[in-house]
Order: sequence, then C-alpha cells, then structure tokens
Amino acid sequence: MNIILLLPEDQTDESCYCLHDSRAEHIRSVLRGAEGDVVEIGLLNGPQGIAEILSIGPKFVELQIRELRKQQEVMPIVDLICALPRPQTLKRVLAACGTMAVRQLHLVRANRVERSFYQSPLLQPANMRRHLVEGMMQGRQTRLPRVSVHQRFRPFFEDILPPLVGETDSEALMVVADGGAQRTIAGCCQGRPAWIIGAVGPEGGWVPFELETMRASGFQAVSLGRWVLRVEAAVVALLSQIEMQVVAHRQLR
Repeated sequence: MNIILLLPEDQTDESCYCLHDSRAEHIRSVLRGAEGDVVEIGLLNGPQGIAEILSIGPKFVELQIRELRKQQEVMPIVDLICALPRPQTLKRVLAACGTMAVRQLHLVRANRVERSFYQSPLLQPANMRRHLVEGMMQGRQTRLPRVSVHQRFRPFFEDILPPLVGETDSEALMVVADGGAQRTIAGCCQGRPAWIIGAVGPEGGWVPFELETMRASGFQAVSLGRWVLRVEAAVVALLSQIEMQVVAHRQLR
C-alpha cells in the first residue's frame, strides 16, 4: 500500500477514522506506526493528505486527518472494455484498473467467455470494490472506478456505448487490442486525446465478428507487441501504452 484509503464506513467523527482490516495491519506491521506518527491517506473519491495515528492496538488503528490537499483532476479520462474473464483473472483486472486510474470498466460478453463466469459471487459490487480499493492504494488513487456488467455483446456496442460516447463534448479515441494489428496506440494518437476507450478480449482473443462490430463502432485495432498475453497482462500493457502517450505529450508541452 502506498496510500491508506479511508472509506465512509471507517469514519467515527468529523475527522477521525478507525480501521480494523488489512489497512490497520499494514500500518502496524509494514509502516511500524506508533501513536503520533503520520501516514499518507486519501478519502474515497476525494483528496489526499496526511493523518495522525491517535491510537493503535492489536486489532485497530485510529486516525485523525491533519491535512488534505487539493484534489487533482485525472486526465485523460480512460475507460476500459474487457471481455469478462474467469474470476481469479478478474480480481487482477480490477486491481489493475484501481492502480492505473481507469474511470469505468465495462465487462462484456464475448464468444469465448464462459456462461458460468456470470454466476461468480465476485460480480457482487461489494466484492469487486475490495479488489478495486487494493489497486487504488497501490497506485495512490482515490477515485473509485465504476464497473458495469453486460451480458450481450452486440447490444453493448450498438445500443449502449454510442449514447455514452455522445453524451460528452470530448471526442473519444477508441482502440481495441488485436494480435493481428500493425499499428500501435502511438500511431493512432493525433494530439492529446481527452478521452480514451480501450478494449481487451478474452483468453483466445476476439472472433472476427466481434472485431468487425467494434471497427464499425469506431474502434481502431492496435498491437500490444509480439507476444500472446494473458488477459490481466494485456490490460496492464494497454493501460501502460496509454500512459506513455500521456507522458510523451506532457514532455512536448
């Protein structure tokens, strides 16, 4: 954990929070915190700052916020579409989205997605939030990614996604990872996009019909390299390439 994320249910007073879970254990065992020490914190969907350890025990840590800094806007907006993976893989995908500041994760049906994946208890919002929060604390993020689950492929791209893209004045750069593509994200970027939507397929990849549907919806196929990647690795590779474009445009300013 590189930041201790404070949740609404932790709050005991206007500026006091009490932790009883792995965050408290991290403060005790990893940070070796003691009463009077300060730790880096963030408020869920809010600013970051520091908090003082008021008291610490075998099963709890009580914190009081001492300083909050102005919340920084996360730009560009990055949304991710991912074919619903098996539950163990989904845990890692959720953590990556939390770490790498994804705004919204759309989990979609694809030809190579097993029906049983939709029955997983992991898809309950509270279960997904736990893994998102773990990733957020790793990446020093406070904005909780939104997650939506879609059980039909074609209606998502033809009926659900277009209104989402059209509801903002920002034009979205839409890319889909495809092992057969020649272009990279760098080759698709014209200037500095304010909104990027990336798509990663299931184990075994997208089928031709799915790729054609996405191309018809405005997605450009991009390569993530020469290797055949697992879903969680492809998600990190795609988000990393997007971040590298952000860094490159900042350096050119």
